[in-house]
Amino acid sequence: MVALDASAEVNMSQTILFATDLGVHTSYLLHHVNALAAERSARVIVLHVIEPPGQLGDAVVKAYLSDECQHELEQSGIERIIDGVKDRIVTVLEDEFLDGNPGLAGVRDVRVVTGKPVEVILEQANKSGADLLVLGSHSHENQNPHMLGSVTARVLQMSRIPVFMVPLTRHSHLTAGIA
Repeated sequence: MVALDASAEVNMSQTILFATDLGVHTSYLLHHVNALAAERSARVIVLHVIEPPGQLGDAVVKAYLSDECQHELEQSGIERIIDGVKDRIVTVLEDEFLDGNPGLAGVRDVRVVTGKPVEVILEQANKSGADLLVLGSHSHENQNPHMLGSVTARVLQMSRIPVFMVPLTRHSHLTAGIA
């Protein structure tokens, strides 16, 4: 049996799943994803996970909305939110690569899925046949930028495919927020 080093395994990637929280580091991460995809002629799937509202969100909806409004929200509200987030991702991609950089060429799909982030990321990686996961070391909400975020830490522990984690501590001053 021949052992492969990590760089050899990364070089074989044909499908890259880029998980994003659409935070302040998204632009910086996109450039890494674009470079990886170009080097490997890989296709890119962009994934954003929307967490369920939880008990507090459910309580607020039940307290302030009629049964009819709650039903309508359940039926079409999530779909509208998902469509809005997808539109935002596409806009970010278009804005980021307006300068003629062929960054959009590798993007084959934009997915917005509801659920628990770690579970959804791993599930989508499996469903899409991804060879490589790309994500940042932590979200913009992390108070200590020198520690891994909880989602990144769990994905690194549980993933069955290579994970390309982009450290964000030294580059936080280079990123701009995404409106």
